[in-house]
Amino acid sequence: MKSVPFVLAVLVATSAVARADQCELVDSGTAVRALQLLHDRPNVLTYCEPCGEHVPGVPVRADRVATERDRSGSYEVVIDRREVDLAYTYVQTGPERFDNLAKLAGCPTSGVSPTLAVTAPVPSTDAIVILAPPREPPPTPTTVVISERRSVGFASLIGTCLVTSAVCTLGLFFALRRRRLAMRPRAIQLMDRDKT
Repeated sequence: MKSVPFVLAVLVATSAVARADQCELVDSGTAVRALQLLHDRPNVLTYCEPCGEHVPGVPVRADRVATERDRSGSYEVVIDRREVDLAYTYVQTGPERFDNLAKLAGCPTSGVSPTLAVTAPVPSTDAIVILAPPREPPPTPTTVVISERRSVGFASLIGTCLVTSAVCTLGLFFALRRRRLAMRPRAIQLMDRDKT
């Protein structure tokens, strides 16, 4: 008889764990409907009644929503880079009303409230617009002027090379001649002076 309470405790614990992820993995149609709902109603809060939570979370604005596909082909909904269970996610549908996202998207749930009345302050989209930096006007297109390149003729290129070579050769000739005169032995210079 001692084993019966133990078995009942295990069954209750496993059923609570099984309910803790009711709509975490959904089909593609449910995931698309959930994304559309989150896009249209970005203020969300989480509340897991089967997990033993007594008070819903604080409403936040979902800035980034996406889906991720797992190996089994099911989809997970990701809000601000965090995977969520649709059964425990509520979207704002009225000033103080939040509806269960799983029920709106068509995922069957059990043990969760279909709606919540929340009087906590909800993030305002007006505040986000006011605090956002003003948009800069798009840059004006820059005008690019492409100039026409003149091609240098082959004959003028050869002429320029010949003139440059001639100038370099003539300069080298005069430099060597001057050095030859400068390097003459002093004895020869004295003999040339004595002759005069």
